[in-house]
Amino acid sequence: MRIVVVEDEAPIRNGMSRLLQKINSEYELAGTADNGLQGLELIERVKPDLVILDIHMPDMDGLTMLAKVREKGISCKAIVLSAYSDFSYAKIAIELGIENYLLKPIKIPELKRALEQVEKTIIEEQSKEEFFTLENIFYRSVTGQFISDRQTDITLEKHFRIMPDEEIVVFLVKLSGCYPVYHDTVRSLLEETGIHNGTFSSCLLEFEDKEGIIMLLYKMDDQDELRQYFQKAVMPMLCGQVKGSIAAVWRACEGLAGVNPALEKMREDLEWNLVLGREVLISRERIGQAEAVPVKYPVEIETQARQAIVSNHREEFDACTKRLREYFLADVHLPKEIKEACIRYCMAIYHTAKEAGKVSEDTSAQDIMNLITQAYMWEQIGKAYGLFYKSLRFQREEEATSLMVQRAGQLMQEYYNQGITLEEIARKLCVSEEYLSAQFKKETGKTFTETIRGYRIEKVKELLLQTTLKLNQIADLAGYTDPKYMSKVFKDEVGVTPAEYRKLNN
Repeated sequence: MRIVVVEDEAPIRNGMSRLLQKINSEYELAGTADNGLQGLELIERVKPDLVILDIHMPDMDGLTMLAKVREKGISCKAIVLSAYSDFSYAKIAIELGIENYLLKPIKIPELKRALEQVEKTIIEEQSKEEFFTLENIFYRSVTGQFISDRQTDITLEKHFRIMPDEEIVVFLVKLSGCYPVYHDTVRSLLEETGIHNGTFSSCLLEFEDKEGIIMLLYKMDDQDELRQYFQKAVMPMLCGQVKGSIAAVWRACEGLAGVNPALEKMREDLEWNLVLGREVLISRERIGQAEAVPVKYPVEIETQARQAIVSNHREEFDACTKRLREYFLADVHLPKEIKEACIRYCMAIYHTAKEAGKVSEDTSAQDIMNLITQAYMWEQIGKAYGLFYKSLRFQREEEATSLMVQRAGQLMQEYYNQGITLEEIARKLCVSEEYLSAQFKKETGKTFTETIRGYRIEKVKELLLQTTLKLNQIADLAGYTDPKYMSKVFKDEVGVTPAEYRKLNN
Protein backbone atom coordinates (compact mmCIF):
# COMPACT_ATOMS: atom_id res chain seq x y z
CA MET A 1 0.00 0.00 0.00
CA ARG A 2 1.49 3.37 -1.09
CA ILE A 3 0.96 6.14 1.46
CA VAL A 4 1.40 9.95 1.46
CA VAL A 5 1.60 11.88 4.74
CA VAL A 6 0.54 15.57 4.74
CA GLU A 7 1.25 17.10 8.16
CA ASP A 8 2.65 20.55 9.07
CA GLU A 9 4.22 19.43 12.37
CA ALA A 10 7.64 17.96 11.56
CA PRO A 11 7.89 15.68 14.65
CA ILE A 12 4.50 14.09 13.85
CA ARG A 13 5.32 13.89 10.12
CA ASN A 14 8.69 12.21 10.69
CA GLY A 15 7.39 10.03 13.49
CA MET A 16 4.50 8.85 11.26
CA SER A 17 6.98 7.85 8.56
CA ARG A 18 8.93 5.65 10.98
CA LEU A 19 5.76 4.28 12.56
CA LEU A 20 4.34 3.05 9.24
CA GLN A 21 7.38 0.81 8.70
CA LYS A 22 7.05 -0.65 12.19
CA ILE A 23 3.37 -1.42 11.73
CA ASN A 24 3.93 -3.15 8.38
CA SER A 25 7.22 -3.28 6.51
CA GLU A 26 5.33 -3.61 3.21
CA TYR A 27 3.75 -0.16 3.58
CA GLU A 28 5.52 2.20 1.15
CA LEU A 29 5.90 5.88 2.04
CA ALA A 30 5.37 7.53 -1.34
CA GLY A 31 6.12 11.06 -0.03
CA THR A 32 5.45 13.72 2.64
CA ALA A 33 4.32 17.35 2.56
CA ASP A 34 4.01 20.06 5.24
CA ASN A 35 1.06 21.98 3.79
CA GLY A 36 -2.06 21.48 1.70
CA LEU A 37 -0.68 23.01 -1.53
CA GLN A 38 2.40 20.78 -1.53
CA GLY A 39 0.23 17.84 -0.51
CA LEU A 40 -2.16 18.36 -3.45
CA GLU A 41 0.74 18.54 -5.91
CA LEU A 42 2.32 15.42 -4.40
CA ILE A 43 -0.94 13.43 -4.51
CA GLU A 44 -1.53 14.41 -8.15
CA ARG A 45 1.97 13.25 -9.04
CA VAL A 46 2.30 9.91 -7.20
CA LYS A 47 -1.39 8.79 -7.06
CA PRO A 48 -1.11 7.03 -3.64
CA ASP A 49 -3.48 4.42 -2.27
CA LEU A 50 -3.86 6.31 1.02
CA VAL A 51 -3.37 9.88 2.27
CA ILE A 52 -2.88 10.57 6.01
CA LEU A 53 -3.58 14.26 6.53
CA ASP A 54 -3.89 16.91 9.19
CA ILE A 55 -6.76 19.45 9.10
CA HIS A 56 -5.10 22.71 10.14
CA MET A 57 -2.11 23.49 7.92
CA PRO A 58 -0.69 26.67 6.34
CA ASP A 59 -1.47 27.75 2.73
CA MET A 60 -4.31 25.21 2.39
CA ASP A 61 -6.03 23.21 5.12
CA GLY A 62 -6.38 19.43 4.89
CA LEU A 63 -10.13 19.29 4.18
CA THR A 64 -9.86 21.86 1.36
CA MET A 65 -6.96 19.86 -0.09
CA LEU A 66 -8.99 16.64 0.10
CA ALA A 67 -11.97 18.34 -1.59
CA LYS A 68 -9.72 19.36 -4.49
CA VAL A 69 -8.32 15.82 -4.68
CA ARG A 70 -11.87 14.51 -5.06
CA GLU A 71 -12.69 17.16 -7.69
CA LYS A 72 -9.76 15.92 -9.77
CA GLY A 73 -11.20 12.38 -9.69
CA ILE A 74 -8.37 10.91 -7.58
CA SER A 75 -9.95 8.08 -5.59
CA CYS A 76 -7.27 7.49 -2.94
CA LYS A 77 -8.35 6.60 0.59
CA ALA A 78 -7.94 9.14 3.37
CA ILE A 79 -7.37 9.09 7.13
CA VAL A 80 -7.74 12.42 8.93
CA LEU A 81 -5.59 13.35 11.93
CA SER A 82 -6.87 16.20 14.10
CA ALA A 83 -6.43 17.74 17.50
CA TYR A 84 -10.04 18.96 17.27
CA SER A 85 -13.07 16.86 18.12
CA ASP A 86 -15.46 19.44 16.68
CA PHE A 87 -18.27 17.53 14.93
CA SER A 88 -18.38 20.03 12.07
CA TYR A 89 -14.88 18.96 10.98
CA ALA A 90 -15.79 15.30 11.22
CA LYS A 91 -19.01 15.89 9.23
CA ILE A 92 -17.12 17.56 6.37
CA ALA A 93 -14.49 14.82 6.40
CA ILE A 94 -17.14 12.09 6.23
CA GLU A 95 -18.82 13.86 3.29
CA LEU A 96 -15.45 13.81 1.50
CA GLY A 97 -15.34 10.04 1.84
CA ILE A 98 -12.65 9.45 4.44
CA GLU A 99 -11.88 6.04 5.93
CA ASN A 100 -11.23 7.17 9.50
CA TYR A 101 -10.97 10.25 11.74
CA LEU A 102 -8.29 9.91 14.44
CA LEU A 103 -7.70 12.37 17.25
CA LYS A 104 -4.24 13.47 18.30
CA PRO A 105 -2.22 12.30 20.08
CA ILE A 106 -2.35 9.23 17.87
CA LYS A 107 -2.60 5.87 19.58
CA ILE A 108 -0.63 3.18 17.78
CA PRO A 109 -3.29 0.40 18.12
CA GLU A 110 -5.95 2.74 16.68
CA LEU A 111 -3.72 3.71 13.77
CA LYS A 112 -2.81 0.07 13.12
CA ARG A 113 -6.50 -0.96 12.99
CA ALA A 114 -7.31 1.97 10.70
CA LEU A 115 -4.50 1.08 8.29
CA GLU A 116 -5.46 -2.59 8.22
CA GLN A 117 -9.08 -1.66 7.48
CA VAL A 118 -7.98 0.59 4.60
CA GLU A 119 -5.79 -2.17 3.18
CA LYS A 120 -8.66 -4.67 3.41
CA THR A 121 -11.00 -2.25 1.62
CA ILE A 122 -8.47 -1.62 -1.16
CA ILE A 123 -7.94 -5.37 -1.70
CA GLU A 124 -11.70 -5.97 -1.87
CA GLU A 125 -12.19 -3.16 -4.37
CA GLN A 126 -9.30 -4.35 -6.55
CA SER A 127 -10.76 -7.85 -6.52
CA LYS A 128 -14.15 -6.47 -7.51
CA GLU A 129 -12.62 -4.44 -10.35
CA GLU A 130 -10.87 -7.52 -11.70
CA PHE A 131 -14.16 -9.38 -11.48
CA PHE A 132 -15.97 -6.58 -13.29
CA THR A 133 -13.89 -6.64 -16.45
CA LEU A 134 -16.07 -6.32 -19.54
CA GLU A 135 -14.96 -9.66 -20.96
CA ASN A 136 -15.70 -11.40 -17.65
CA ILE A 137 -19.16 -9.81 -17.49
CA PHE A 138 -19.95 -10.86 -21.06
CA TYR A 139 -18.63 -14.38 -20.42
CA ARG A 140 -20.94 -14.73 -17.42
CA SER A 141 -23.87 -13.44 -19.46
CA VAL A 142 -23.21 -16.06 -22.14
CA THR A 143 -22.81 -18.95 -19.68
CA GLY A 144 -25.87 -18.02 -17.61
CA GLN A 145 -23.90 -16.87 -14.54
CA PHE A 146 -24.80 -13.18 -14.89
CA ILE A 147 -27.16 -11.81 -12.22
CA SER A 148 -28.66 -8.37 -12.75
CA ASP A 149 -28.85 -6.45 -9.48
CA ARG A 150 -28.62 -2.80 -8.48
CA GLN A 151 -24.87 -2.87 -7.78
CA THR A 152 -24.08 -4.63 -11.05
CA ASP A 153 -26.29 -2.24 -13.03
CA ILE A 154 -24.57 0.77 -11.43
CA THR A 155 -21.10 -0.65 -12.18
CA LEU A 156 -21.97 -1.40 -15.82
CA GLU A 157 -23.40 2.07 -16.33
CA LYS A 158 -20.52 3.84 -14.55
CA HIS A 159 -17.57 1.98 -16.06
CA PHE A 160 -18.88 0.78 -19.44
CA ARG A 161 -21.95 2.99 -20.09
CA ILE A 162 -24.07 -0.14 -20.55
CA MET A 163 -27.65 0.33 -19.34
CA PRO A 164 -29.74 -2.48 -17.75
CA ASP A 165 -32.13 -2.46 -20.73
CA GLU A 166 -29.34 -2.10 -23.33
CA GLU A 167 -30.12 -3.82 -26.64
CA ILE A 168 -27.60 -6.65 -27.11
CA VAL A 169 -27.15 -8.68 -30.29
CA VAL A 170 -25.70 -12.18 -30.08
CA PHE A 171 -23.89 -13.22 -33.28
CA LEU A 172 -22.97 -16.92 -33.12
CA VAL A 173 -20.62 -18.61 -35.61
CA LYS A 174 -20.43 -22.42 -35.51
CA LEU A 175 -17.50 -24.25 -37.15
CA SER A 176 -18.49 -27.90 -37.14
CA GLY A 177 -15.46 -30.15 -37.50
CA CYS A 178 -13.13 -27.34 -38.62
CA TYR A 179 -12.82 -25.13 -35.53
CA PRO A 180 -9.08 -25.82 -34.95
CA VAL A 181 -8.24 -24.79 -38.52
CA TYR A 182 -10.42 -21.71 -38.92
CA HIS A 183 -11.19 -20.17 -35.50
CA ASP A 184 -8.24 -17.73 -35.72
CA THR A 185 -9.37 -16.64 -39.18
CA VAL A 186 -12.95 -16.05 -38.04
CA ARG A 187 -11.83 -14.16 -34.94
CA SER A 188 -9.55 -11.88 -36.98
CA LEU A 189 -12.31 -11.09 -39.48
CA LEU A 190 -14.80 -10.26 -36.73
CA GLU A 191 -12.25 -8.12 -34.87
CA GLU A 192 -11.56 -6.15 -38.07
CA THR A 193 -15.31 -5.75 -38.62
CA GLY A 194 -15.70 -4.28 -35.13
CA ILE A 195 -12.80 -1.87 -35.65
CA HIS A 196 -13.63 -0.63 -39.16
CA ASN A 197 -17.43 -0.49 -39.04
CA GLY A 198 -17.63 2.03 -36.21
CA THR A 199 -21.40 1.83 -35.67
CA PHE A 200 -21.28 -0.54 -32.68
CA SER A 201 -19.14 -1.83 -29.82
CA SER A 202 -18.42 -5.54 -29.41
CA CYS A 203 -16.79 -8.32 -27.40
CA LEU A 204 -15.58 -11.66 -28.80
CA LEU A 205 -15.67 -14.95 -26.88
CA GLU A 206 -14.43 -18.35 -28.09
CA PHE A 207 -15.80 -21.72 -26.97
CA GLU A 208 -13.61 -24.51 -28.30
CA ASP A 209 -15.69 -27.31 -26.73
CA LYS A 210 -18.78 -26.00 -28.56
CA GLU A 211 -16.86 -25.25 -31.78
CA GLY A 212 -18.25 -21.74 -31.67
CA ILE A 213 -17.31 -18.07 -31.57
CA ILE A 214 -19.73 -15.56 -30.07
CA MET A 215 -19.69 -11.84 -30.88
CA LEU A 216 -21.76 -9.66 -28.56
CA LEU A 217 -22.72 -6.32 -30.14
CA TYR A 218 -23.98 -3.30 -28.19
CA LYS A 219 -24.26 0.49 -28.51
CA MET A 220 -25.59 0.04 -32.03
CA ASP A 221 -26.83 2.91 -34.22
CA ASP A 222 -29.46 0.75 -35.95
CA GLN A 223 -29.81 -2.97 -35.26
CA ASP A 224 -31.74 -3.75 -38.48
CA GLU A 225 -29.19 -1.96 -40.67
CA LEU A 226 -26.37 -3.72 -38.85
CA ARG A 227 -27.98 -7.13 -39.41
CA GLN A 228 -28.26 -6.39 -43.14
CA TYR A 229 -24.60 -5.31 -43.17
CA PHE A 230 -23.56 -8.60 -41.58
CA GLN A 231 -25.62 -10.52 -44.14
CA LYS A 232 -24.34 -8.63 -47.18
CA ALA A 233 -20.72 -7.98 -46.15
CA VAL A 234 -19.61 -10.14 -43.21
CA MET A 235 -21.17 -13.49 -44.18
CA PRO A 236 -19.59 -13.55 -47.68
CA MET A 237 -16.18 -12.84 -46.11
CA LEU A 238 -16.57 -15.61 -43.54
CA CYS A 239 -17.84 -18.17 -46.04
CA GLY A 240 -15.10 -17.21 -48.49
CA GLN A 241 -12.35 -17.83 -45.94
CA VAL A 242 -13.82 -20.90 -44.24
CA LYS A 243 -13.82 -23.91 -46.54
CA GLY A 244 -15.33 -26.23 -43.94
CA SER A 245 -18.78 -26.35 -42.38
CA ILE A 246 -19.99 -22.99 -41.08
CA ALA A 247 -23.29 -21.62 -39.79
CA ALA A 248 -24.15 -18.22 -38.28
CA VAL A 249 -27.11 -17.06 -36.20
CA TRP A 250 -28.23 -13.54 -35.18
CA ARG A 251 -30.57 -12.71 -32.32
CA ALA A 252 -31.25 -9.55 -30.30
CA CYS A 253 -32.17 -9.42 -26.61
CA GLU A 254 -32.72 -6.84 -23.88
CA GLY A 255 -29.89 -6.49 -21.37
CA LEU A 256 -27.05 -8.84 -20.51
CA ALA A 257 -29.40 -11.03 -18.48
CA GLY A 258 -31.14 -11.91 -21.75
CA VAL A 259 -28.02 -13.21 -23.52
CA ASN A 260 -28.04 -16.79 -22.20
CA PRO A 261 -31.80 -17.33 -22.84
CA ALA A 262 -31.26 -15.94 -26.35
CA LEU A 263 -28.45 -18.45 -26.95
CA GLU A 264 -30.70 -21.32 -25.91
CA LYS A 265 -33.22 -20.28 -28.57
CA MET A 266 -30.43 -19.78 -31.13
CA ARG A 267 -29.45 -23.45 -30.82
CA GLU A 268 -32.90 -24.25 -32.21
CA ASP A 269 -32.50 -21.58 -34.89
CA LEU A 270 -29.25 -23.28 -36.02
CA GLU A 271 -31.32 -26.08 -37.58
CA TRP A 272 -32.43 -23.63 -40.25
CA ASN A 273 -28.95 -23.94 -41.74
CA LEU A 274 -30.29 -27.21 -43.24
CA VAL A 275 -32.83 -25.13 -45.15
CA LEU A 276 -31.22 -21.73 -45.77
CA GLY A 277 -27.63 -22.83 -46.46
CA ARG A 278 -24.21 -21.75 -45.15
CA GLU A 279 -24.12 -18.23 -46.64
CA VAL A 280 -27.40 -17.06 -45.10
CA LEU A 281 -27.35 -15.29 -41.73
CA ILE A 282 -30.01 -17.11 -39.71
CA SER A 283 -32.22 -14.64 -37.84
CA ARG A 284 -35.80 -14.48 -36.60
CA GLU A 285 -36.54 -12.05 -39.43
CA ARG A 286 -35.15 -14.45 -42.07
CA ILE A 287 -36.94 -17.46 -40.57
CA GLY A 288 -40.19 -15.50 -40.56
CA GLN A 289 -39.85 -14.91 -44.30
CA ALA A 290 -39.56 -18.65 -45.04
CA GLU A 291 -42.75 -20.18 -46.41
CA ALA A 292 -42.33 -23.86 -45.56
CA VAL A 293 -44.20 -26.64 -47.35
CA PRO A 294 -44.80 -30.14 -45.91
CA VAL A 295 -42.08 -32.74 -46.47
CA LYS A 296 -42.79 -35.48 -48.99
CA TYR A 297 -40.89 -38.61 -48.04
CA PRO A 298 -38.38 -39.70 -50.78
CA VAL A 299 -39.41 -43.34 -51.19
CA GLU A 300 -37.45 -43.75 -54.43
CA ILE A 301 -34.16 -42.63 -52.86
CA GLU A 302 -34.78 -44.90 -49.87
CA THR A 303 -35.27 -47.88 -52.22
CA GLN A 304 -31.99 -47.09 -54.02
CA ALA A 305 -30.14 -46.82 -50.69
CA ARG A 306 -31.52 -50.18 -49.53
CA GLN A 307 -30.35 -51.79 -52.75
CA ALA A 308 -26.89 -50.26 -52.24
CA ILE A 309 -26.74 -51.83 -48.77
CA VAL A 310 -27.71 -55.27 -50.06
CA SER A 311 -25.18 -55.13 -52.92
CA ASN A 312 -22.42 -53.59 -50.76
CA HIS A 313 -22.15 -50.59 -53.09
CA ARG A 314 -20.65 -47.75 -51.00
CA GLU A 315 -20.43 -45.21 -53.83
CA GLU A 316 -24.11 -45.65 -54.63
CA PHE A 317 -24.98 -45.37 -50.93
CA ASP A 318 -23.09 -42.06 -50.70
CA ALA A 319 -24.76 -40.86 -53.90
CA CYS A 320 -28.15 -41.57 -52.29
CA THR A 321 -27.16 -39.39 -49.32
CA LYS A 322 -26.28 -36.59 -51.72
CA ARG A 323 -29.56 -37.00 -53.62
CA LEU A 324 -31.45 -36.94 -50.31
CA ARG A 325 -29.93 -33.56 -49.50
CA GLU A 326 -30.73 -32.15 -52.95
CA TYR A 327 -34.29 -33.49 -52.67
CA PHE A 328 -34.96 -31.64 -49.42
CA LEU A 329 -33.26 -28.44 -50.62
CA ALA A 330 -35.49 -28.26 -53.68
CA ASP A 331 -38.24 -26.72 -51.48
CA VAL A 332 -38.40 -24.92 -48.13
CA HIS A 333 -39.30 -27.30 -45.31
CA LEU A 334 -39.30 -27.05 -41.54
CA PRO A 335 -35.93 -28.34 -40.19
CA LYS A 336 -37.72 -30.58 -37.70
CA GLU A 337 -39.65 -32.33 -40.49
CA ILE A 338 -36.46 -32.77 -42.54
CA LYS A 339 -34.69 -34.48 -39.64
CA GLU A 340 -37.67 -36.67 -38.88
CA ALA A 341 -37.63 -37.82 -42.52
CA CYS A 342 -33.85 -38.43 -42.33
CA ILE A 343 -34.32 -40.57 -39.21
CA ARG A 344 -37.08 -42.57 -40.92
CA TYR A 345 -34.74 -43.04 -43.92
CA CYS A 346 -31.99 -44.28 -41.60
CA MET A 347 -34.27 -46.75 -39.83
CA ALA A 348 -35.53 -48.17 -43.14
CA ILE A 349 -31.93 -48.81 -44.23
CA TYR A 350 -31.08 -50.26 -40.82
CA HIS A 351 -33.89 -52.81 -41.02
CA THR A 352 -32.82 -53.82 -44.53
CA ALA A 353 -29.22 -54.31 -43.32
CA LYS A 354 -30.45 -56.31 -40.34
CA GLU A 355 -32.55 -58.62 -42.53
CA ALA A 356 -29.49 -59.15 -44.75
CA GLY A 357 -27.40 -60.12 -41.73
CA LYS A 358 -25.10 -57.13 -42.13
CA VAL A 359 -25.69 -55.49 -38.74
CA SER A 360 -22.75 -56.07 -36.40
CA GLU A 361 -22.69 -55.78 -32.63
CA ASP A 362 -21.06 -52.36 -32.97
CA THR A 363 -23.92 -50.97 -35.04
CA SER A 364 -26.17 -48.68 -32.98
CA ALA A 365 -29.21 -47.24 -34.71
CA GLN A 366 -29.88 -45.11 -31.64
CA ASP A 367 -26.47 -43.43 -31.87
CA ILE A 368 -27.06 -42.59 -35.52
CA MET A 369 -30.51 -41.19 -34.77
CA ASN A 370 -29.06 -39.05 -31.97
CA LEU A 371 -26.46 -37.62 -34.36
CA ILE A 372 -29.18 -36.70 -36.86
CA THR A 373 -31.39 -35.20 -34.14
CA GLN A 374 -28.54 -32.93 -33.00
CA ALA A 375 -27.40 -32.01 -36.53
CA TYR A 376 -27.70 -28.49 -37.92
CA MET A 377 -25.58 -29.04 -41.05
CA TRP A 378 -25.96 -31.49 -43.91
CA GLU A 379 -22.33 -32.50 -43.44
CA GLN A 380 -23.26 -33.81 -40.00
CA ILE A 381 -26.14 -35.86 -41.37
CA GLY A 382 -23.89 -37.21 -44.13
CA LYS A 383 -21.27 -38.13 -41.54
CA ALA A 384 -23.90 -39.96 -39.49
CA TYR A 385 -24.89 -42.06 -42.51
CA GLY A 386 -21.21 -42.67 -43.31
CA LEU A 387 -20.55 -43.93 -39.78
CA PHE A 388 -23.58 -46.17 -40.06
CA TYR A 389 -22.31 -47.71 -43.30
CA LYS A 390 -18.84 -48.29 -41.84
CA SER A 391 -20.32 -50.14 -38.89
CA LEU A 392 -22.03 -52.71 -41.13
CA ARG A 393 -20.58 -56.18 -41.76
CA PHE A 394 -20.22 -57.03 -45.46
CA GLN A 395 -17.47 -59.62 -45.79
CA ARG A 396 -18.02 -63.37 -45.55
CA GLU A 397 -16.84 -64.73 -42.22
CA GLU A 398 -13.81 -66.47 -43.71
CA GLU A 399 -12.73 -63.28 -45.49
CA ALA A 400 -13.47 -60.88 -42.66
CA THR A 401 -10.62 -58.92 -41.19
CA SER A 402 -10.18 -59.96 -37.58
CA LEU A 403 -11.64 -57.71 -34.96
CA MET A 404 -8.15 -57.10 -33.59
CA VAL A 405 -6.90 -55.77 -36.91
CA GLN A 406 -10.09 -53.77 -37.40
CA ARG A 407 -9.60 -52.13 -34.03
CA ALA A 408 -5.93 -51.47 -34.77
CA GLY A 409 -6.94 -49.78 -38.02
CA GLN A 410 -9.51 -47.63 -36.21
CA LEU A 411 -6.91 -46.51 -33.67
CA MET A 412 -4.45 -45.66 -36.44
CA GLN A 413 -7.05 -43.61 -38.28
CA GLU A 414 -8.10 -41.80 -35.10
CA TYR A 415 -4.65 -41.02 -33.70
CA TYR A 416 -2.29 -40.99 -36.70
CA ASN A 417 -1.74 -37.25 -36.30
CA GLN A 418 -0.85 -37.59 -32.62
CA GLY A 419 2.18 -39.81 -33.09
CA ILE A 420 0.63 -43.11 -31.95
CA THR A 421 3.03 -46.06 -32.17
CA LEU A 422 2.57 -49.74 -32.93
CA GLU A 423 3.70 -50.48 -29.38
CA GLU A 424 0.93 -48.28 -27.91
CA ILE A 425 -1.74 -49.92 -30.08
CA ALA A 426 -0.49 -53.42 -29.16
CA ARG A 427 -0.65 -52.48 -25.50
CA LYS A 428 -4.24 -51.24 -25.87
CA LEU A 429 -5.22 -54.51 -27.60
CA CYS A 430 -3.35 -56.68 -25.06
CA VAL A 431 -1.17 -58.42 -27.68
CA SER A 432 2.53 -58.38 -28.47
CA GLU A 433 3.90 -55.81 -30.89
CA GLU A 434 5.39 -58.53 -33.12
CA TYR A 435 2.11 -60.48 -33.33
CA LEU A 436 0.04 -57.38 -34.18
CA SER A 437 2.57 -56.30 -36.82
CA ALA A 438 2.51 -59.73 -38.52
CA GLN A 439 -1.31 -60.03 -38.45
CA PHE A 440 -1.84 -56.48 -39.70
CA LYS A 441 0.51 -57.04 -42.64
CA LYS A 442 -1.05 -60.41 -43.39
CA GLU A 443 -4.66 -59.21 -43.39
CA THR A 444 -4.32 -55.72 -44.89
CA GLY A 445 -1.27 -56.13 -47.11
CA LYS A 446 0.31 -53.05 -45.58
CA THR A 447 2.68 -52.43 -42.69
CA PHE A 448 1.86 -50.17 -39.76
CA THR A 449 4.26 -47.52 -41.08
CA GLU A 450 2.77 -47.58 -44.58
CA THR A 451 -0.75 -47.21 -43.20
CA ILE A 452 0.12 -44.30 -40.92
CA ARG A 453 2.01 -42.61 -43.75
CA GLY A 454 -1.00 -43.00 -46.03
CA TYR A 455 -3.32 -41.31 -43.55
CA ARG A 456 -0.87 -38.46 -43.06
CA ILE A 457 -0.33 -37.91 -46.77
CA GLU A 458 -4.10 -37.75 -47.35
CA LYS A 459 -4.44 -35.24 -44.52
CA VAL A 460 -1.65 -33.11 -46.00
CA LYS A 461 -3.40 -33.16 -49.39
CA GLU A 462 -6.68 -32.12 -47.80
CA LEU A 463 -5.12 -29.20 -45.94
CA LEU A 464 -3.14 -28.07 -48.98
CA LEU A 465 -6.28 -27.89 -51.11
CA GLN A 466 -8.83 -26.66 -48.56
CA THR A 467 -6.82 -24.18 -46.47
CA THR A 468 -4.18 -21.49 -46.80
CA LEU A 469 -2.19 -22.82 -43.85
CA LYS A 470 1.60 -22.71 -43.96
CA LEU A 471 3.63 -25.93 -44.26
CA ASN A 472 4.70 -25.93 -40.61
CA GLN A 473 1.03 -25.64 -39.55
CA ILE A 474 0.02 -28.44 -41.93
CA ALA A 475 2.86 -30.61 -40.67
CA ASP A 476 1.66 -30.17 -37.10
CA LEU A 477 -1.96 -31.04 -37.96
CA ALA A 478 -0.86 -34.13 -39.93
CA GLY A 479 1.37 -35.46 -37.15
CA TYR A 480 4.82 -34.44 -38.45
CA THR A 481 7.22 -32.68 -36.10
CA ASP A 482 9.44 -31.48 -38.96
CA PRO A 483 7.90 -29.75 -42.03
CA LYS A 484 11.04 -30.50 -44.07
CA TYR A 485 10.70 -34.21 -43.37
CA MET A 486 7.00 -34.00 -44.25
CA SER A 487 7.89 -32.41 -47.60
CA LYS A 488 10.43 -35.18 -48.32
CA VAL A 489 7.96 -37.97 -47.51
CA PHE A 490 5.24 -36.21 -49.52
CA LYS A 491 7.46 -35.91 -52.58
CA ASP A 492 8.52 -39.57 -52.29
CA GLU A 493 4.86 -40.65 -52.19
CA VAL A 494 3.19 -38.15 -54.53
CA GLY A 495 6.05 -37.21 -56.86
CA VAL A 496 5.91 -33.46 -56.20
CA THR A 497 6.53 -31.22 -53.20
CA PRO A 498 3.58 -29.95 -51.13
CA ALA A 499 4.01 -26.46 -52.60
CA GLU A 500 4.00 -27.83 -56.15
CA TYR A 501 0.95 -29.99 -55.36
CA ARG A 502 -0.98 -26.97 -54.03
CA LYS A 503 -0.03 -24.89 -57.10
CA LEU A 504 -0.92 -27.64 -59.59
CA ASN A 505 -4.33 -28.32 -58.03
CA ASN A 506 -5.33 -24.69 -57.47
